[in-house]
Amino acid sequence: MVTTRIQTTRRRIGTGRHAHSTRRRLAGWSQPAGLAGAPAARRLSSFARTYAAAGALLVVAIGYLAVASQATQTSYELDRLKDQNAQLLAEQDQLRYEDARAHTSAGVAQAAAAAGLEHGTRARYVTYQPVALDLGAPVGPARPPEAAPWQRVLAALTGAGPAGEARAAG
Repeated sequence: MVTTRIQTTRRRIGTGRHAHSTRRRLAGWSQPAGLAGAPAARRLSSFARTYAAAGALLVVAIGYLAVASQATQTSYELDRLKDQNAQLLAEQDQLRYEDARAHTSAGVAQAAAAAGLEHGTRARYVTYQPVALDLGAPVGPARPPEAAPWQRVLAALTGAGPAGEARAAG
């Protein structure tokens, strides 16, 4: 069953020989009104798309080159550090060898000779000598003779004795 609404829609769109041109005109409505009818504008639009694609490709290429350059630089730095590590390991092995060689008896003798050291005379016993030592003697300086307490008080009052002599001299 076909309604009048369907028939008016078919008449408006057109199902005859003019239907293709109408469809083309409807497809042209998706573009902005200023660019729809101008062929130069369409060309400019395609040029702009081409330039935008070329620019994007150029940005991607520059980014790739920057990343590749950084990777190459990192690789060179890594190789340099590996070489330096190998050199340090070789020096460490050399120092271990020299340390082991220096601690042998021949190495000690050679180092002593280079320093000008000589072997001493053979050990011998010392002959006995008697020692004159008084074990009962006091240790340290001799004590001053003690005076009676009344003599100390008298010396302090009269100024006689060591304290008075110090005051008289001062």
